[in-house]
Amino acid sequence: MRKDWFKELFSDWLTSKPKLMALSLVLAVVIWSFVALSVNSITTRTIDNVVVEMPSTGASYQSLGLDLIEGETEEHTVSITVSGDRSTIGMLTSDSITVTPDFSKVTEAGTYNITLNAVKNNQLLDYEIRTVEPSSLVLTFGESAMRKFQISPSVSGFTVADGYVAQPIVCSPVSVTVVGSRETVDRIRKVTAEGRMAGSLSSSATITGTIHLYDADNNEISPDKLRMDVSSVDLLVPIYKEGSMDFDIEFVNVPSGFDTSVLKYSLSPSTIRIAYAEGSAAPTAVRTVGYVDVATLDLGETYQFDVTLPSGYVDLDGVGTIEVRFDPQGMDSRKMTVTDIRASNVPEGYEVTVLTDHISGVNIIGDTQTVSDLVPTSVVAVIDASVLKPEPGTQSVPVTILVPSSSSVWAMGSYTVNVEVVRK
Repeated sequence: MRKDWFKELFSDWLTSKPKLMALSLVLAVVIWSFVALSVNSITTRTIDNVVVEMPSTGASYQSLGLDLIEGETEEHTVSITVSGDRSTIGMLTSDSITVTPDFSKVTEAGTYNITLNAVKNNQLLDYEIRTVEPSSLVLTFGESAMRKFQISPSVSGFTVADGYVAQPIVCSPVSVTVVGSRETVDRIRKVTAEGRMAGSLSSSATITGTIHLYDADNNEISPDKLRMDVSSVDLLVPIYKEGSMDFDIEFVNVPSGFDTSVLKYSLSPSTIRIAYAEGSAAPTAVRTVGYVDVATLDLGETYQFDVTLPSGYVDLDGVGTIEVRFDPQGMDSRKMTVTDIRASNVPEGYEVTVLTDHISGVNIIGDTQTVSDLVPTSVVAVIDASVLKPEPGTQSVPVTILVPSSSSVWAMGSYTVNVEVVRK
Protein backbone atom coordinates (compact mmCIF):
# COMPACT_ATOMS: atom_id res chain seq x y z
CA MET A 1 0.00 0.00 0.00
CA ARG A 2 2.78 2.44 0.95
CA LYS A 3 4.72 1.53 -2.19
CA ASP A 4 1.79 2.41 -4.36
CA TRP A 5 1.42 5.79 -2.56
CA PHE A 6 5.07 6.74 -3.16
CA LYS A 7 4.89 5.58 -6.78
CA GLU A 8 1.76 7.59 -7.32
CA LEU A 9 3.32 10.77 -5.79
CA PHE A 10 6.60 10.44 -7.66
CA SER A 11 4.76 9.68 -10.89
CA ASP A 12 2.76 12.87 -10.42
CA TRP A 13 5.99 15.01 -10.21
CA LEU A 14 7.46 13.33 -13.29
CA THR A 15 4.35 13.68 -15.42
CA SER A 16 3.66 17.30 -14.42
CA LYS A 17 5.85 19.66 -16.45
CA PRO A 18 5.67 22.65 -14.04
CA LYS A 19 6.52 20.47 -11.08
CA LEU A 20 9.36 18.87 -12.99
CA MET A 21 10.86 22.30 -13.83
CA ALA A 22 10.65 23.41 -10.20
CA LEU A 23 12.34 20.23 -9.05
CA SER A 24 15.12 20.67 -11.59
CA LEU A 25 15.78 24.24 -10.40
CA VAL A 26 16.04 23.17 -6.77
CA LEU A 27 18.41 20.36 -7.64
CA ALA A 28 20.57 22.70 -9.72
CA VAL A 29 20.90 25.23 -6.85
CA VAL A 30 21.81 22.49 -4.39
CA ILE A 31 24.44 21.06 -6.72
CA TRP A 32 25.93 24.52 -7.48
CA SER A 33 26.17 25.42 -3.78
CA PHE A 34 27.90 22.16 -3.04
CA VAL A 35 30.42 22.74 -5.79
CA ALA A 36 31.00 26.39 -4.83
CA LEU A 37 31.62 25.54 -1.20
CA SER A 38 33.67 22.40 -1.63
CA VAL A 39 35.45 23.02 -4.91
CA ASN A 40 35.83 26.83 -5.45
CA SER A 41 36.30 28.39 -1.91
CA ILE A 42 39.49 30.32 -2.90
CA THR A 43 38.83 34.02 -3.47
CA THR A 44 40.47 37.48 -3.29
CA ARG A 45 39.83 40.53 -1.09
CA THR A 46 41.21 44.08 -0.71
CA ILE A 47 41.97 45.39 2.78
CA ASP A 48 42.12 49.19 2.99
CA ASN A 49 43.74 51.62 5.45
CA VAL A 50 46.67 49.44 6.46
CA VAL A 51 49.10 51.80 8.25
CA VAL A 52 52.74 51.88 7.13
CA GLU A 53 54.93 51.57 10.22
CA MET A 54 57.63 54.26 10.09
CA PRO A 55 60.34 53.42 12.65
CA SER A 56 61.33 56.32 14.93
CA THR A 57 64.57 54.64 15.99
CA GLY A 58 66.78 51.84 14.75
CA ALA A 59 66.29 52.49 11.03
CA SER A 60 69.30 51.67 8.87
CA TYR A 61 69.55 55.22 7.47
CA GLN A 62 69.89 56.61 11.01
CA SER A 63 73.13 54.68 11.48
CA LEU A 64 74.44 56.62 8.46
CA GLY A 65 73.76 59.96 10.16
CA LEU A 66 70.68 60.61 8.00
CA ASP A 67 67.13 61.62 8.81
CA LEU A 68 63.85 62.00 6.95
CA ILE A 69 63.35 65.61 5.86
CA GLU A 70 60.63 65.38 3.16
CA GLY A 71 57.86 62.96 2.33
CA GLU A 72 57.12 61.99 5.90
CA THR A 73 53.60 62.75 7.06
CA GLU A 74 51.79 61.81 10.24
CA GLU A 75 50.53 58.56 8.71
CA HIS A 76 50.87 56.58 5.47
CA THR A 77 48.22 54.01 4.58
CA VAL A 78 48.01 51.45 1.79
CA SER A 79 45.51 48.98 0.34
CA ILE A 80 46.47 45.30 0.28
CA THR A 81 44.98 42.57 -1.94
CA VAL A 82 45.00 39.07 -0.44
CA SER A 83 43.81 35.67 -1.68
CA GLY A 84 42.90 32.51 0.12
CA ASP A 85 40.11 30.51 1.62
CA ARG A 86 36.97 32.63 1.82
CA SER A 87 36.46 31.91 5.51
CA THR A 88 40.09 32.80 6.33
CA ILE A 89 40.47 36.10 4.51
CA GLY A 90 37.01 37.15 5.60
CA MET A 91 38.32 37.48 9.14
CA LEU A 92 41.32 39.68 8.22
CA THR A 93 41.51 43.35 9.32
CA SER A 94 43.96 46.19 8.74
CA ASP A 95 45.81 45.02 11.88
CA SER A 96 46.38 41.53 10.43
CA ILE A 97 49.23 42.70 8.18
CA THR A 98 52.36 44.76 8.91
CA VAL A 99 53.71 47.08 6.22
CA THR A 100 57.22 48.54 6.58
CA PRO A 101 59.54 50.54 4.29
CA ASP A 102 62.69 48.96 2.93
CA PHE A 103 65.49 51.46 3.57
CA SER A 104 68.29 49.19 2.30
CA LYS A 105 68.89 51.35 -0.80
CA VAL A 106 69.40 54.53 1.24
CA THR A 107 73.16 55.12 1.40
CA GLU A 108 73.45 58.92 1.39
CA ALA A 109 71.40 62.11 1.44
CA GLY A 110 68.88 62.35 -1.38
CA THR A 111 65.41 61.39 -2.60
CA TYR A 112 64.52 57.69 -2.92
CA ASN A 113 61.60 55.56 -4.09
CA ILE A 114 61.24 53.35 -1.02
CA THR A 115 59.66 49.90 -1.54
CA LEU A 116 56.99 48.81 0.95
CA ASN A 117 57.08 45.27 2.31
CA ALA A 118 53.98 43.53 3.71
CA VAL A 119 54.01 40.47 5.95
CA LYS A 120 51.33 38.44 7.72
CA ASN A 121 51.20 38.95 11.46
CA ASN A 122 49.97 35.39 11.93
CA GLN A 123 52.04 33.03 9.79
CA LEU A 124 49.78 30.09 10.63
CA LEU A 125 46.89 31.51 8.61
CA ASP A 126 46.79 30.13 5.04
CA TYR A 127 46.43 33.08 2.69
CA GLU A 128 48.64 35.00 0.24
CA ILE A 129 49.46 38.73 0.01
CA ARG A 130 49.05 39.63 -3.67
CA THR A 131 49.61 43.38 -4.03
CA VAL A 132 50.37 46.52 -1.99
CA GLU A 133 48.99 49.78 -3.36
CA PRO A 134 50.83 52.06 -3.45
CA SER A 135 53.83 49.79 -3.49
CA SER A 136 56.38 52.49 -2.63
CA LEU A 137 56.86 55.91 -1.01
CA VAL A 138 58.94 58.84 -2.23
CA LEU A 139 61.07 59.99 0.73
CA THR A 140 63.91 62.48 0.99
CA PHE A 141 66.79 62.03 3.44
CA GLY A 142 69.23 64.60 4.75
CA GLU A 143 72.04 64.95 7.29
CA SER A 144 70.90 64.23 10.86
CA ALA A 145 71.63 66.36 13.93
CA MET A 146 71.08 66.00 17.67
CA ARG A 147 71.01 68.89 20.15
CA LYS A 148 70.07 69.38 23.78
CA PHE A 149 67.92 72.40 24.69
CA GLN A 150 66.98 73.98 28.01
CA ILE A 151 63.22 74.16 28.48
CA SER A 152 61.63 77.52 29.34
CA PRO A 153 58.44 76.89 31.37
CA SER A 154 55.28 78.97 30.94
CA VAL A 155 51.86 78.74 32.61
CA SER A 156 49.01 81.14 31.86
CA GLY A 157 45.39 81.67 32.85
CA PHE A 158 45.65 81.75 36.65
CA THR A 159 45.62 84.52 39.25
CA VAL A 160 47.23 84.68 42.70
CA ALA A 161 45.19 85.17 45.87
CA ASP A 162 45.74 88.27 48.02
CA GLY A 163 48.65 87.90 50.41
CA TYR A 164 50.41 85.40 48.16
CA VAL A 165 52.97 85.68 45.38
CA ALA A 166 53.92 83.34 42.54
CA GLN A 167 57.55 82.31 42.24
CA PRO A 168 59.37 81.33 39.02
CA ILE A 169 57.85 78.24 37.43
CA VAL A 170 59.84 75.04 37.77
CA CYS A 171 59.77 72.35 35.07
CA SER A 172 60.80 68.71 35.21
CA PRO A 173 62.75 67.61 33.27
CA VAL A 174 64.66 70.82 32.59
CA SER A 175 65.98 69.89 29.14
CA VAL A 176 65.05 67.96 26.01
CA THR A 177 67.17 66.28 23.33
CA VAL A 178 65.93 66.83 19.78
CA VAL A 179 66.97 64.60 16.84
CA GLY A 180 66.14 65.27 13.22
CA SER A 181 67.45 66.77 10.00
CA ARG A 182 70.25 69.27 10.60
CA GLU A 183 68.39 71.89 8.61
CA THR A 184 65.39 71.71 10.97
CA VAL A 185 67.31 71.25 14.23
CA ASP A 186 69.57 74.22 13.44
CA ARG A 187 66.49 76.44 13.12
CA ILE A 188 65.48 75.81 16.73
CA ARG A 189 66.29 78.77 18.97
CA LYS A 190 63.91 78.28 21.88
CA VAL A 191 62.10 75.36 23.50
CA THR A 192 59.18 76.00 25.84
CA ALA A 193 56.88 73.87 27.96
CA GLU A 194 53.48 75.55 27.99
CA GLY A 195 50.45 74.92 30.15
CA ARG A 196 47.29 76.64 31.24
CA MET A 197 45.25 76.57 34.45
CA ALA A 198 42.33 78.58 35.73
CA GLY A 199 41.38 80.00 39.12
CA SER A 200 42.99 81.90 41.97
CA LEU A 201 45.90 80.08 43.61
CA SER A 202 46.79 80.20 47.30
CA SER A 203 48.99 77.09 47.22
CA SER A 204 51.46 75.57 44.81
CA ALA A 205 50.08 73.59 41.87
CA THR A 206 51.49 71.23 39.23
CA ILE A 207 50.16 70.66 35.71
CA THR A 208 51.40 68.91 32.57
CA GLY A 209 52.89 71.14 29.88
CA THR A 210 53.42 70.45 26.19
CA ILE A 211 56.68 71.16 24.40
CA HIS A 212 56.85 73.81 21.68
CA LEU A 213 59.77 74.66 19.39
CA TYR A 214 60.46 78.16 18.02
CA ASP A 215 62.88 79.68 15.51
CA ALA A 216 64.75 82.99 15.75
CA ASP A 217 61.66 84.91 14.60
CA ASN A 218 59.49 83.20 17.23
CA ASN A 219 57.72 81.12 14.58
CA GLU A 220 56.70 77.70 15.84
CA ILE A 221 58.47 74.71 14.29
CA SER A 222 56.44 71.55 13.72
CA PRO A 223 57.83 68.56 15.65
CA ASP A 224 56.37 66.05 13.14
CA LYS A 225 59.74 65.37 11.50
CA LEU A 226 61.70 65.44 14.76
CA ARG A 227 62.24 62.98 17.58
CA MET A 228 62.42 64.14 21.20
CA ASP A 229 63.29 62.19 24.31
CA VAL A 230 60.57 64.13 26.17
CA SER A 231 57.00 64.66 24.99
CA SER A 232 55.64 66.58 27.99
CA VAL A 233 56.90 68.02 31.28
CA ASP A 234 55.58 68.68 34.77
CA LEU A 235 55.16 72.41 35.46
CA LEU A 236 55.22 73.47 39.12
CA VAL A 237 53.79 76.91 39.96
CA PRO A 238 55.19 77.71 43.44
CA ILE A 239 52.86 79.94 45.47
CA TYR A 240 54.49 81.61 48.50
CA LYS A 241 52.97 83.53 51.41
CA GLU A 242 53.96 87.21 51.64
CA GLY A 243 55.50 88.65 54.83
CA SER A 244 58.29 90.83 56.17
CA MET A 245 61.56 90.31 58.04
CA ASP A 246 63.41 92.70 60.39
CA PHE A 247 67.23 92.81 60.60
CA ASP A 248 69.78 93.96 63.17
CA ILE A 249 73.47 93.49 63.96
CA GLU A 250 75.36 91.98 66.88
CA PHE A 251 78.68 93.03 68.45
CA VAL A 252 81.77 90.95 69.20
CA ASN A 253 84.89 91.65 71.27
CA VAL A 254 82.78 93.77 73.62
CA PRO A 255 84.90 95.01 76.56
CA SER A 256 83.76 93.89 79.97
CA GLY A 257 81.22 96.33 81.35
CA PHE A 258 80.74 98.19 78.06
CA ASP A 259 77.13 99.11 77.22
CA THR A 260 76.62 98.68 73.47
CA SER A 261 73.39 100.68 73.64
CA VAL A 262 75.48 103.88 73.53
CA LEU A 263 76.37 103.00 69.92
CA LYS A 264 73.94 104.78 67.65
CA TYR A 265 73.52 103.22 64.21
CA SER A 266 70.97 102.72 61.47
CA LEU A 267 70.30 99.92 59.00
CA SER A 268 69.24 100.62 55.44
CA PRO A 269 66.92 98.88 54.97
CA SER A 270 66.07 97.44 58.35
CA THR A 271 63.01 95.54 57.03
CA ILE A 272 62.45 93.78 53.72
CA ARG A 273 59.45 92.11 52.10
CA ILE A 274 59.80 88.36 51.87
CA ALA A 275 57.86 85.34 50.68
CA TYR A 276 58.07 81.91 52.23
CA ALA A 277 57.10 78.49 50.97
CA GLU A 278 54.41 76.18 52.28
CA GLY A 279 55.72 74.42 55.35
CA SER A 280 58.14 77.21 56.25
CA ALA A 281 57.41 79.07 59.48
CA ALA A 282 56.42 82.72 59.31
CA PRO A 283 59.27 85.00 60.50
CA THR A 284 58.85 86.05 64.13
CA ALA A 285 62.30 87.09 65.43
CA VAL A 286 64.73 89.75 64.24
CA ARG A 287 67.38 88.21 62.00
CA THR A 288 71.06 89.05 62.51
CA VAL A 289 72.50 90.36 59.27
CA GLY A 290 76.12 90.57 60.47
CA TYR A 291 78.60 91.14 63.31
CA VAL A 292 80.59 94.26 64.16
CA ASP A 293 83.89 94.05 66.05
CA VAL A 294 83.91 96.74 68.74
CA ALA A 295 87.71 96.66 68.79
CA THR A 296 87.80 97.85 65.17
CA LEU A 297 84.68 100.02 65.22
CA ASP A 298 85.23 103.55 63.91
CA LEU A 299 82.45 106.08 64.33
CA GLY A 300 81.03 107.43 61.07
CA GLU A 301 82.01 104.23 59.24
CA THR A 302 79.51 102.42 57.00
CA TYR A 303 79.45 98.62 56.90
CA GLN A 304 77.80 96.41 54.31
CA PHE A 305 76.41 92.94 54.95
CA ASP A 306 75.00 90.44 52.46
CA VAL A 307 71.42 89.39 53.10
CA THR A 308 71.12 85.63 53.55
CA LEU A 309 67.73 84.06 54.12
CA PRO A 310 66.83 80.61 55.41
CA SER A 311 65.88 77.93 52.90
CA GLY A 312 62.34 78.41 51.65
CA TYR A 313 62.44 82.23 51.93
CA VAL A 314 62.69 84.72 49.05
CA ASP A 315 63.75 88.40 49.12
CA LEU A 316 60.92 90.09 47.24
CA ASP A 317 62.66 93.49 47.33
CA GLY A 318 65.86 92.07 45.85
CA VAL A 319 67.91 94.06 48.36
CA GLY A 320 70.97 91.83 48.35
CA THR A 321 72.90 93.90 50.93
CA ILE A 322 72.12 95.98 54.02
CA GLU A 323 74.17 99.04 54.98
CA VAL A 324 74.90 99.81 58.65
CA ARG A 325 76.04 103.34 59.46
CA PHE A 326 77.27 104.44 62.89
CA ASP A 327 76.33 107.94 63.94
CA PRO A 328 79.29 109.94 65.37
CA GLN A 329 77.09 112.72 66.74
CA GLY A 330 77.74 113.28 70.45
CA MET A 331 80.81 111.02 70.32
CA ASP A 332 84.51 111.83 70.37
CA SER A 333 87.89 110.10 70.29
CA ARG A 334 91.13 110.71 72.15
CA LYS A 335 94.64 109.24 72.04
CA MET A 336 95.92 108.30 75.50
CA THR A 337 98.94 106.68 77.10
CA VAL A 338 98.20 103.71 79.34
CA THR A 339 100.58 103.04 82.22
CA ASP A 340 98.40 100.69 84.32
CA ILE A 341 99.23 97.28 82.82
CA ARG A 342 98.09 94.22 84.77
CA ALA A 343 98.21 90.43 84.43
CA SER A 344 95.18 88.33 85.36
CA ASN A 345 94.58 84.58 85.55
CA VAL A 346 98.24 83.84 86.29
CA PRO A 347 98.73 80.03 86.46
CA GLU A 348 99.66 78.68 89.89
CA GLY A 349 103.41 78.22 90.30
CA TYR A 350 104.29 80.93 87.77
CA GLU A 351 105.16 84.55 87.95
CA VAL A 352 104.45 87.06 85.14
CA THR A 353 106.56 90.18 84.87
CA VAL A 354 105.36 92.98 82.58
CA LEU A 355 108.39 94.40 80.80
CA THR A 356 106.49 97.17 78.97
CA ASP A 357 105.98 100.19 81.21
CA HIS A 358 103.43 102.03 79.03
CA ILE A 359 101.31 101.80 75.89
CA SER A 360 101.08 105.01 73.92
CA GLY A 361 98.58 106.08 71.28
CA VAL A 362 95.62 104.10 72.62
CA ASN A 363 92.56 105.38 70.75
CA ILE A 364 89.67 105.84 73.18
CA ILE A 365 86.21 106.49 71.72
CA GLY A 366 82.94 107.29 73.49
CA ASP A 367 80.51 110.02 74.38
CA THR A 368 82.14 113.47 74.26
CA GLN A 369 81.87 114.34 77.95
CA THR A 370 83.18 111.03 79.26
CA VAL A 371 86.14 110.99 76.88
CA SER A 372 86.98 114.56 77.89
CA ASP A 373 86.96 113.71 81.61
CA LEU A 374 89.29 110.69 81.30
CA VAL A 375 92.73 110.77 82.94
CA PRO A 376 95.61 108.32 82.26
CA THR A 377 94.78 106.29 85.37
CA SER A 378 91.20 105.77 84.08
CA VAL A 379 92.44 103.33 81.46
CA VAL A 380 93.75 99.84 82.24
CA ALA A 381 95.50 97.29 79.99
CA VAL A 382 94.83 93.69 81.09
CA ILE A 383 96.82 90.57 80.11
CA ASP A 384 95.12 87.17 80.20
CA ALA A 385 98.01 85.13 81.58
CA SER A 386 96.13 81.83 81.19
CA VAL A 387 96.99 81.81 77.47
CA LEU A 388 100.71 82.50 77.96
CA LYS A 389 103.31 79.88 77.17
CA PRO A 390 104.98 78.62 80.37
CA GLU A 391 108.50 78.88 79.01
CA PRO A 392 111.43 81.14 79.81
CA GLY A 393 112.10 84.22 77.79
CA THR A 394 110.28 87.31 76.63
CA GLN A 395 106.85 87.04 75.01
CA SER A 396 104.79 89.61 73.11
CA VAL A 397 101.16 89.22 74.17
CA PRO A 398 97.90 91.06 73.41
CA VAL A 399 96.15 93.19 76.01
CA THR A 400 92.56 94.22 76.53
CA ILE A 401 91.98 97.94 77.11
CA LEU A 402 89.36 98.69 79.76
CA VAL A 403 87.89 101.83 81.27
CA PRO A 404 86.42 100.51 84.52
CA SER A 405 84.88 103.83 85.48
CA SER A 406 82.68 104.05 82.37
CA SER A 407 80.42 101.78 80.32
CA SER A 408 80.17 104.19 77.41
CA VAL A 409 83.72 104.27 76.03
CA TRP A 410 85.90 101.70 74.31
CA ALA A 411 89.35 101.37 72.82
CA MET A 412 89.68 100.98 69.08
CA GLY A 413 92.56 98.89 67.76
CA SER A 414 94.78 96.10 69.07
CA TYR A 415 97.74 96.50 71.40
CA THR A 416 100.52 94.26 72.76
CA VAL A 417 103.07 94.32 75.55
CA ASN A 418 106.18 92.32 76.39
CA VAL A 419 106.17 89.99 79.37
CA GLU A 420 108.37 87.39 81.00
CA VAL A 421 106.99 84.17 82.49
CA VAL A 422 109.07 82.31 85.11
CA ARG A 423 108.38 79.36 87.37
CA LYS A 424 108.44 80.28 91.07
